[in-house]
Amino acid sequence: MSDLEVRIEDFDSIGEDWERLLGESSDLSPFATPAWQQTWWKMFGGDADLKLLTVIQDGDVKGLAPFMRRGNEVSFLGESDLVDYHHFLHSGIEDAAFYDTVFGHLSAVASLNSVRLTSVPEWSVAYKAVPAAALAAGWQVEETFEDVSPGLELTDTWDDYVSGLSKKDRHELRRKLRRLERSAEINHVEYCTPEDITANLDDFVRLHRMSTPDKAEFMTDYREEFFRAVVTNMAKVGISRLYFLEVDGVRAATSICFVHGDSQLVYNSGYDPEYRALSVGLLNHAMTIKLAIENGVRYFDFLRGDESYKYHLGAHDRSLYNFVVTRA
Repeated sequence: MSDLEVRIEDFDSIGEDWERLLGESSDLSPFATPAWQQTWWKMFGGDADLKLLTVIQDGDVKGLAPFMRRGNEVSFLGESDLVDYHHFLHSGIEDAAFYDTVFGHLSAVASLNSVRLTSVPEWSVAYKAVPAAALAAGWQVEETFEDVSPGLELTDTWDDYVSGLSKKDRHELRRKLRRLERSAEINHVEYCTPEDITANLDDFVRLHRMSTPDKAEFMTDYREEFFRAVVTNMAKVGISRLYFLEVDGVRAATSICFVHGDSQLVYNSGYDPEYRALSVGLLNHAMTIKLAIENGVRYFDFLRGDESYKYHLGAHDRSLYNFVVTRA
């Protein structure tokens, strides 16, 4: 194998190779896209230094570690309040070669004392490869559980999906759907284009904030600005979806999803508490699952958090982990 080298790039210089790696790498999500990463960096990078670390072989980019540096620590771009998954991207190179090269480079930076890697999915190559490469390079590794990320494999039909729920959850979903349909005229709306999504984001923000005190506290003005920017930018590359459940013409529940490959991910949601008795939040998700099945989606990902509605809709936990890597 030819020698591997490392270069530090920026968004402009790595753009085409980044897009190529997205198509060739496995187990990625929308959070690995330049559209997401660049939007986050522009708004939250602050005083950090951008370190898009690329692994090169024979002049070709074989992998990317999207890092930033503050002081003597390197980390992924993005914090867990806004980013659910973090990823390395690599293709056409052995896993061990890529990770060994990354940590070999980091070891050679004398002023660097720690590497903090949050939100690493347990199903990713990085979950096992990072500790192995870091230990081989002479670093210490501390692994901690971060959160669960529930999701479900989708069936070919809605009827099969409903039949696959537990007896209690199946009964409750059917009962709630019947009650909603008897109570009002129902409309479930999906927006896909950047223009339509941007034009309707005010209602998403309004419903999100009124859902719970925690969501109202979370959605600061600056986070709202980020939501608007990232959802619009992801829509421009065909990733964003915006949903509303309308009850007698009134928007009662909402969600923002991202579509990536054959997966759909629920980024955030909200509902009007006045309609809580009609279970509009849960039923908006159920109707979104129905539409996802019709669109050929194979995995429906509720992302981080153990809210009970996710399990009532058939989700099962997957885990996220943090690694803090320090010099031995």
